Amino acid sequence: MIKKILLIVLLCSSIYAKPMDKNHQGLALSLGLMGVGVSYFDKARYSEVFAGYYHYEDSTGSYDSTFNKEHSETVIDLHYRQFLRPKIGGWYYGGFAKYARLEGKLKEEHRRATQNKFGIGAEIGYSSFGLLGHRSFYWQSGFGVGVYLDGESEMFEG
Repeated sequence: MIKKILLIVLLCSSIYAKPMDKNHQGLALSLGLMGVGVSYFDKARYSEVFAGYYHYEDSTGSYDSTFNKEHSETVIDLHYRQFLRPKIGGWYYGGFAKYARLEGKLKEEHRRATQNKFGIGAEIGYSSFGLLGHRSFYWQSGFGVGVYLDGESEMFEG
């Protein structure tokens, strides 16, 4: 049970590196446990807009990677985060939109299929600047809840 809780916390936590000014205004390139992305911090609105990309592939180890690939998942998401205090950093709330493209073997059939899904959700979280004593590093951790409005994933094996 404790391992599952730790895994959830680690998947929600990310470390980012960014070239921003001392006021935390501008673009940031993001590298984290869930993929890569770009953030724009707007000091006038005390907000962040984040666009992220994540790709995962699970294969059987066979040389024929086209059919023996168990499944692949590509996710593109867009987040808007509003900080609670009049500064960049600290507690935030926001919303997100997510597009997912799933590909894999169908259940009980010997063929592959692709499914596109689109979802929306809300999130809360916390970000802190100055990780490792340098203003170019920060961490951000959040919790999001959402729903896919279109598409299904139960049609695939695994």
